[in-house]
Amino acid sequence: MRYLLLALAVSVGLSAAAEEKKVPAAEKEKAVAGDKEKKVPAAEEGKEVPSVDKVISERLKDLPEPSPVAIPKGLMMAVTTIDPAAQKHVLDGMANLHGGWDFEAYRHFCAALKLDPECLMAHWGVVVSLINPEPDLLDEREAALQRMVSLVNANVGTELEQSYAYAISVFFEKGAAMASDAFRKVSEKFPNDPQLKLLMAAFGRSGYDDNGKPNPDQEKAEALIDEMLTRDPDHPLYLYAYLTIRAEAPDLRGDLVRARRLCQLAPGYAPFLHLLGHYELRNGNAAQAAEAFARSAELYRGWMQANKLGHADCPGWVKAECYRTAALASKGDYANALAAAKAVAAIEVKPERSNSEGGQLVMWEGRTLAARLLMRRGLPGDAALALSTLPDPEKQKVYGKISHAVWFYQGLACALEARKALEEGKLEEARKIIDALTVHGDQMSKTRQAASAAGERSSWARGYTALEIAASELRGAMAMAGGKESMVSAFNWYRAALDRQTPPTMLMPPIALLPMEARLAEYYLARGENQPAIDILVEAQGKHTHDVEILTRLQKAMEKSGEKEQAKLIREQIERVKSE
Repeated sequence: MRYLLLALAVSVGLSAAAEEKKVPAAEKEKAVAGDKEKKVPAAEEGKEVPSVDKVISERLKDLPEPSPVAIPKGLMMAVTTIDPAAQKHVLDGMANLHGGWDFEAYRHFCAALKLDPECLMAHWGVVVSLINPEPDLLDEREAALQRMVSLVNANVGTELEQSYAYAISVFFEKGAAMASDAFRKVSEKFPNDPQLKLLMAAFGRSGYDDNGKPNPDQEKAEALIDEMLTRDPDHPLYLYAYLTIRAEAPDLRGDLVRARRLCQLAPGYAPFLHLLGHYELRNGNAAQAAEAFARSAELYRGWMQANKLGHADCPGWVKAECYRTAALASKGDYANALAAAKAVAAIEVKPERSNSEGGQLVMWEGRTLAARLLMRRGLPGDAALALSTLPDPEKQKVYGKISHAVWFYQGLACALEARKALEEGKLEEARKIIDALTVHGDQMSKTRQAASAAGERSSWARGYTALEIAASELRGAMAMAGGKESMVSAFNWYRAALDRQTPPTMLMPPIALLPMEARLAEYYLARGENQPAIDILVEAQGKHTHDVEILTRLQKAMEKSGEKEQAKLIREQIERVKSE
């Protein structure tokens, strides 16, 4: 009840409005950390150009020189610099940039700047690697932008290098689509530069529509890189670019070979193994996915040890471990999944680093992971067990307004208390708690700007969506528990939960770990409508291939329909998935 009491207090308006008002205007302006519409600071006339020291974060002060990138084939470019070692760092930075490791790319570009403070492409690299910076690196990005533009104005660099600087400036002034077009125009003038095409595709992709079809610009981006792979099928950075822009496609079955090939070419590069894990899981290979994520995490761990850094500076490790637990849960291995989740939750996050990307992942994802796993499993007693895994409210006070994760904890506590009441048959108590959860969501919505100002926009959005899904799911469960007359409305609630459960982004596992098709199937089975249950579960298999929770319900639906042979085959499939 510890979080429920706090949430109930919030539900009567004790804190949310004040929370929003207390955020200084200057802090709200920092929310542009990921804002694609931000103007280029260097465009302001008369503004003093900062020194190169302002580009290099204090976080790099005591770190060793970054190691050569563990990718066998990078991108070749003649870099204007007074030091050959600076050119090598710029090229290694570009490889990391296109390989999905922005912080390591930033380190290389900064290493180049220490050797040659006038290197235009090193400044460009800092700007690109910090496109979506952690809050404490926003000033460094703005300093790099200002210096980059001043170097162009001083006619430093070749025409190609100055064109790179112009195109990325277009991104900050006019957005991704216009930046893609700018890189396209530069590429037409310099057709032998493959990096321009990669950037054109990266900024030009536009995702998939509600039916899972690629939008026109997405289709063009995929076709562009696919053509590059036709000419050079084993280029690691082309493979990673293609697989990354397709990672959210509804059907990834045709891409697994390329994902595996990528890791054969560069088996020692952590981001590639994480990408492979994503593709393995989306193809229904949970055991292979868990192994890929484990290998990725091990490489990140070695990097942390070599550089004497912690998890706040290594979001890749946290992502890999969180995704590994999701893979283990997908195959029904809850014992190992929960053990891994508890290990992530136990990581200490210092208050001053809680708004770093790694710190946020631990606070929002890691510390709620065990609870969300138990919500997925949903056995009798799991709600109470999940409540016990949530962080102690007293220990969260140290984070003050730095982190808004406590709103997520409170919302999950409400959802779990409601589940517990439903398990115990206390329908009226459950209804009141669900109402409190709805009010809590309304109050949490008022903290959106404050969370953005603290650099928590993505984490906040994932947590808020999870609570919306939980609220709809609980309303459906209430309707199911209320008898035949109220059961009809359960469909709409479960459907609403499913509609909110959009495909996860950023190579992250879904924030709500149980596919909501499972609840719709339960609704149909309770009404004796076996075929619709089978249909929705078969559809779910397309998105959550070999997920044990889906397969278990599908087996039950087949048995109730009298399809004994099909049910037997599914049972055998479940046993194979669990035994891998």
